[in-house]
Amino acid sequence: MNNRREFLAAGAGLAALSAVPEATASEQKAEVIYLHGMVWSQQLPAPMNDWLLQFDAKVQIPLGMTPATTASPGFATFGDTIHTGAGAHVQLQSAILNGDHLIVTGAINEANNASLVGQLVRIEGKIEGTAVENLTITVGASQFAGSGLLHIAIIAILIGL
Repeated sequence: MNNRREFLAAGAGLAALSAVPEATASEQKAEVIYLHGMVWSQQLPAPMNDWLLQFDAKVQIPLGMTPATTASPGFATFGDTIHTGAGAHVQLQSAILNGDHLIVTGAINEANNASLVGQLVRIEGKIEGTAVENLTITVGASQFAGSGLLHIAIIAILIGL
């Protein structure tokens, strides 16, 4: 190093490199998807045939071949502003994004109607830009169809060994 500036520049570069964590096998990338939509089914028996379910979900989907390491990939909530018995919270258990096909599963852990607690939930649809087309939400054996919107954020998750 011929002069003081080169020395300081090299030192600053080394300091910056040492502050960046190394990518290791324990680093996992994930996509966080926020869903919002509306589903319904007039073919279901009463009172479900009158439900117009609005839902929101936050889903963490692992990217690549590494399986998710979190206990739950997210949560969801759904309800109908007129039929309050339709309100529920869902603890998500799995999430898969295969190309443009989204499948999220979970179980209802809280609900205004006690008979919904424990019911399995499946959210499925085709992602088209910021829309979720052919969206279905299945609660137990009852299937509701509609459409939704999504927002995607990519995050890095550092997992301690």
